[in-house]
Amino acid sequence: MKNKNKKRIIFWILIIIGVLVRIYKFPYALTEINTDEIMTAVNAKTIQSEGTDINGISFPVYLRGWGGQSVVLLYIMSIFMKIFGITVFSIRLPMMLVSIISLFVMYDLVKKLTKNKVIGLIALGLLEACPWHIEQSMFALDCNMFPHFLLYSIDILYTGLMKNKKILIYISMIFFSICLYSYGIAIYFVPIFLIILVIYLIKIKQIKTKDVVICIGIFLICSLPIITMFAINLLKIDSIKIGNITIPYYEDLARTKDMIFFAKNPLNQFINNIISTVKILLFQSDGGEWNSSKLFGCTYRTSLIFAFLGIIYIILKIKKDKKENRKEEKISYYIILLWFFMSIFTGIIINGTNVNRLNTMWYILIILASIGIYFGYEKIKYKKAYLISIIVIYLTLFISFTIYYYTYFTKIVDKSGCFSRGFYQSLNYVNNLDKTNVYYDNIINDGCLELYIDLNNDKNKEYKEVKEKEELENKIKDIKQEEIVIINSENFKNYIKKDKDVQIGEYILITK
Repeated sequence: MKNKNKKRIIFWILIIIGVLVRIYKFPYALTEINTDEIMTAVNAKTIQSEGTDINGISFPVYLRGWGGQSVVLLYIMSIFMKIFGITVFSIRLPMMLVSIISLFVMYDLVKKLTKNKVIGLIALGLLEACPWHIEQSMFALDCNMFPHFLLYSIDILYTGLMKNKKILIYISMIFFSICLYSYGIAIYFVPIFLIILVIYLIKIKQIKTKDVVICIGIFLICSLPIITMFAINLLKIDSIKIGNITIPYYEDLARTKDMIFFAKNPLNQFINNIISTVKILLFQSDGGEWNSSKLFGCTYRTSLIFAFLGIIYIILKIKKDKKENRKEEKISYYIILLWFFMSIFTGIIINGTNVNRLNTMWYILIILASIGIYFGYEKIKYKKAYLISIIVIYLTLFISFTIYYYTYFTKIVDKSGCFSRGFYQSLNYVNNLDKTNVYYDNIINDGCLELYIDLNNDKNKEYKEVKEKEELENKIKDIKQEEIVIINSENFKNYIKKDKDVQIGEYILITK
């Protein structure tokens, strides 16, 4: 009983620390809004108010976005906008909530997979300190819904299999189908993952054919709209409407062309994809600081060593269990290895793999690392020294990352090309002014700027973009009392009056 209480205390300490680190400064840990989240946010705004996206398409199963965006985040976000209004809080709350829920689900899944609460606690500790998990929880990137829902799906499915509760197995199919709406890449990962797993489960007589047929039916009914969407975009067929739901055809959809199957030279692309997948896995960075810290990686690079040990542990256990015929453990190991190798497979078939496109990898890497850490503890002679070393290493990394994240990291990201670099905050500043006409520098023709203005929703002013440098120079020289001009400071340094103008990020606000 004493040991049980100790584990419960550790569990809640890890959960509380994990939640506090994530909600500190929320939703403005990143003060600027990302280009992808602004696209989702503006679409969510029109969905909750008009029932259409910004292109007038009613309840689409996939967004045009920047070449294609998934809709799970969109619809959850639109619900929160309805409740809390159109704010940065409601934009970023969905990702924060699913990330916090994932802390609980990770512990639950690993505890069940390994039949070991200690390994579950190790996995929870690694996840609560995980740089990727902390970073992605802070802003609304649509693709990052996928790994969360995949985690939920596998947890529900495994629970149903082990407890012989068919209803949970059926419910898991709904969650697996939701994965397809959470990221385009799931259209490859999820069906193949399920087919391979089902074949194995039938082989070892863990699931009946009747239940497989029901599962297929549930999965197809729930996922048919998104499967149809990819099919009609591949075949270039017109959009389909089912009531108010639209299965859209987009002439400029890029996501169907991101796979190796559509490459001009598949063999060369295959080699490049293997190299890029291995690089992302080993270095855990794609150059985009907002995706993963170059310094700390996605899961801390030390976790790779323990993940490798975890794979060795599983292989040894599989060999041992062949003799002892432990069916439950076999299923656990099979799911873990299948998840890992399917993540690698997905990375290889995607052109231009980056941290986001390999996002199914980071949860399973943590699971393997937690198993590896426990395996090391079992085998090593000096257990106390080993345990202290692990705690010191990860605690040092976690504290260092947290300090880095809330100081240097946020400044680097806010100034990056994927965030508004001060424009959105400039709009907030302008909201409080009496000016009626706002001219903004759009010489680079950044499509995001219009979206930031749309989300800002300032009905008391007229916003006018200026695309020509000469026109903007003339406006700055001849600015009127009721006007304000937002300019890119790099392009118009000579026009800045330091004693009067306001600078926010890379933008200068000029008034008379």
